[in-house]
Amino acid sequence: MKQRRYLLDTTLRDGEQAPGICFSAEQKLKIATLLDLHGIHQIEAGFPAASEQEKKNIAKIMENRKNAVISVWSRLVPSDIKHAIDVQPDIIHIGVPVSRKDKNWIVEQLHACLNLIDKSGIPLSVGFKDAFRCETEFMISIAKMLLDFGVVRIRLADTVGIASPSLCRKVLRDISEKLDGKAELGIHAHNDLGMAVANTIEAAKAGCLYADVTIGGIGERAGNCDLAQLVCASSSIFDWGVTDVDVRMLEKKC
Repeated sequence: MKQRRYLLDTTLRDGEQAPGICFSAEQKLKIATLLDLHGIHQIEAGFPAASEQEKKNIAKIMENRKNAVISVWSRLVPSDIKHAIDVQPDIIHIGVPVSRKDKNWIVEQLHACLNLIDKSGIPLSVGFKDAFRCETEFMISIAKMLLDFGVVRIRLADTVGIASPSLCRKVLRDISEKLDGKAELGIHAHNDLGMAVANTIEAAKAGCLYADVTIGGIGERAGNCDLAQLVCASSSIFDWGVTDVDVRMLEKKC
């Protein structure tokens, strides 16, 4: 039996950071509706702190969704968290810059953000930005703190696109083993070296439950993991909840 894995589409957030891409409110709603219709598990609908219009766009997506989980992205800043809470998503995702030198600042900011979200009652996921240039032991220490707080969703982001399949496999296995398999790990790959799909497949093999993708692989710089390419390349190994036919139809409609 194929192992179950889950797609997290970030076309509306990271995908919109591609050069020349700026979706209208109508386009965002259409894309979200199509992703939902074609069985994508989770949609990262945007960055609420960006503007009031962004909040309205996310609220409309929340109002119209049928099945997909809707998440929003925030920086490790309490003011961002407050904007995210305003739209009442299913999940708030915080990007934590784990590779920066001031580790005490990271811990202090994370505690402040965790306390805010805890009061809201909204589930949380946490992403380790630039994870593959960070000390694994530091990420493990932060992950253990998150688990103690009840946060199990942890995403490793290859923010600058330098990872390789072997590095993904090693880092993810090390973290999973040290956490006794208690965390629900995810991968967010960038395609600077043309390895986003390969890195994501290897991460899934190493136990990642969630894979970040975008339609057509759009995203900042060289883009993100391509939804259709990932599903077509690995559907013989994993059950992504969608078929290659589904994702090809989705691409055509978008």
